[in-house]
Amino acid sequence: PTGGGKSLIYQLPATVLGGTTIVVSPLVSLMHDQVAALEARGVRATFLAATLDPDEVKRRMSALGRGEYQLAYVAPERLAFPGFRGLARDLDCPLVAVDEAHCISEWGHDFRPDYLQIGDLVADLAEARVLACTATATPVVRDEILARLGLPADTTQLVRGFARPNLGLRVQDARSAAEAHRMVDAALQEALGAPGAARGTAIIYSPTRRQTEEEQ
Repeated sequence: PTGGGKSLIYQLPATVLGGTTIVVSPLVSLMHDQVAALEARGVRATFLAATLDPDEVKRRMSALGRGEYQLAYVAPERLAFPGFRGLARDLDCPLVAVDEAHCISEWGHDFRPDYLQIGDLVADLAEARVLACTATATPVVRDEILARLGLPADTTQLVRGFARPNLGLRVQDARSAAEAHRMVDAALQEALGAPGAARGTAIIYSPTRRQTEEEQ
């Protein structure tokens, strides 16, 4: 489930297996945050994405080729670059991890065509272990993930529930905008306490940015 430690499942092995673990992720912000957190803990990590300056990409790929990283996060679009594919084949890569693996499935809610290239990467790195992680996969999606990655049908699948005691769900019906505002204010006060109480944080989702900002 979300927040259940999927990232740790590939981060920890990467620190003990040696070589360079490749993590394919579609979320640049997640890659950036995880690399920063890993580096703060002394783990050598980097990420490659289109948001980087071309010179910085070259610098990181050169360091990658020299085996300077324990983890390398790459956006799926990077797999289309022949330069990266050639570099990956020469790496000592013990593990290929696919994060948000449901994106590989055309039945998934967030299909990313570039994810279809991951199977070719896995084939190129035939000696590497393969791990696919997602919090969103029906049995049909899980079967397609296996097929797209070229994994046998009897590949081990670990499925956990998403129920957590610290989460709750309530639905309230507001008959007017004013009533909706009162409900939001009451929910915020319940979660955060009085203004300045510093009891924590809250996230508000609204149909428009203006409505969200009105609640600040």
